Amino acid sequence: MPNIAVEAKPALAPVHVMVAVIHNHRDEVLVALRKRQSHQGGLWEFPGGKLEPGEPPLQALHREIHEETGLRLLASHPLCRVEHRYADKHVLLDVHLVSRHAGEPAGREGQRVEWRARRELSRADFPAANARIVELLRLPQTITITPAAESESDFLELMRKLIASGRELVQVRQPNLPPGRYRQWFIKAMEMTGGSPTRLLFNQLPDYYEPEWRGSGFHASSRVLAELDARPVPPACMFSASCHSLEELRLAETLGADFALLSPVHATGKYQAGQLLGWSGFRRLADQVSLPVYALGGMRPEQARQARVHGAFGVAGISGFIC
Repeated sequence: MPNIAVEAKPALAPVHVMVAVIHNHRDEVLVALRKRQSHQGGLWEFPGGKLEPGEPPLQALHREIHEETGLRLLASHPLCRVEHRYADKHVLLDVHLVSRHAGEPAGREGQRVEWRARRELSRADFPAANARIVELLRLPQTITITPAAESESDFLELMRKLIASGRELVQVRQPNLPPGRYRQWFIKAMEMTGGSPTRLLFNQLPDYYEPEWRGSGFHASSRVLAELDARPVPPACMFSASCHSLEELRLAETLGADFALLSPVHATGKYQAGQLLGWSGFRRLADQVSLPVYALGGMRPEQARQARVHGAFGVAGISGFIC
């Protein structure tokens, strides 16, 4: 029988869906219940809808949210892009974090809508494509970075205080330590977190990090980030990066970072005035990537809400975050 060449069908482009994560003043997010007869019906979702042919993405986001909930979006920023294949559908979720809106939400298409605390979000309640969004929304609004310690005992005492105070995420930064010694200190700090909500970020060379360390993640300094050509840890392990430019932010995004720290926003004594981003510079850079970006440089924990208005997911710092 002669061989007959079968032309492969071109892969269909995913359905492009604009999604909004909308916060209220209580830091709750708006969710909607999908109708039973719809795709993934009976599950909760973040409001949004399909991009029409030729329609600008942000225009589609505003249109869909107003049609579904009656809300007018006043300020939004990219959060993430999620591509997911179901057995019967291929979708691309273009997710934006809404920091300001006008009006009270209502289910204008007959759907049930409600505000829900971020910590109450469960992946099981949402379609599989939404799992990534749920994970990101469980990130804390503040990240504490440890100052350089004079001794191991001083470092462990500081860690004891941070863990006791309930810090959710601590980046262990000890730039004066050689990698091997740093690893020893990090392991001891990690042992102290047992039973607490505190997670630690390992800030050293990736060869010294063990992805099996439960309750930890890997943070790449801008120097380490520049040397990476692939994500340094498995998808299940948290990965973040320090950035100072759009090029570094885009590299972090390309490598699949879960979030980035962008600095310097305000003066810290380390940078000259001409190097500072200010809020306008921060927003200009953060709005060009689709990943959560924390503001670093002259920040304090109480500035988290203000930072969100300027496109930040949260704030990070050293001196202003140590109890």
